[in-house]
Amino acid sequence: MVLRSGFELAGDAASWGWRFYLRHFWIVAGLSMVPAVQRFAAITAGDDLPAAVNIAAEVLTAACRVVLLYVIVRLAVRAEPALRGLTPAALWQRMGEGIDRDRWAFATQFLVLGAAFTVLDVLPTLAVDQWAGQARDLVTALLVSVKNPTVIAFTFVWMTGVATRLMLSGSRRPAAG
Repeated sequence: MVLRSGFELAGDAASWGWRFYLRHFWIVAGLSMVPAVQRFAAITAGDDLPAAVNIAAEVLTAACRVVLLYVIVRLAVRAEPALRGLTPAALWQRMGEGIDRDRWAFATQFLVLGAAFTVLDVLPTLAVDQWAGQARDLVTALLVSVKNPTVIAFTFVWMTGVATRLMLSGSRRPAAG
């Protein structure tokens, strides 16, 4: 796999990401539901929740996101014959070689991610602030809850797609386990 541009890498990773997300929807969405519920509760209950509950819920949310990322990476690596069986160190090496091969393609991902963040987070937040009125907290809670299994989860999948595309482009040496 030869990468020709950063936008091609982003598009290839996003295309791969959509297929992955749909194929593994129940796993990805399921692991995203705890953060979705936690964010909804934190926004709607606000200061009514005890500090210990808020802290425990944040820790649980972080743990769910770590598990989600681990599962996504594991499934992605298993799906690629050229990567299957490689050690984590070999995978990191492959990704590093892919980045070294085309730093601009890698750097472009931050530009694309920034644009996606603007469209999918900043603009909806501004719209809620502008038009939600007294229902602002509820609309914000719903928006954040919906973003967890969709936008946030897909971002994890998409960035994993970028990493796997870089791993696949990074090395032509035989796979060593």
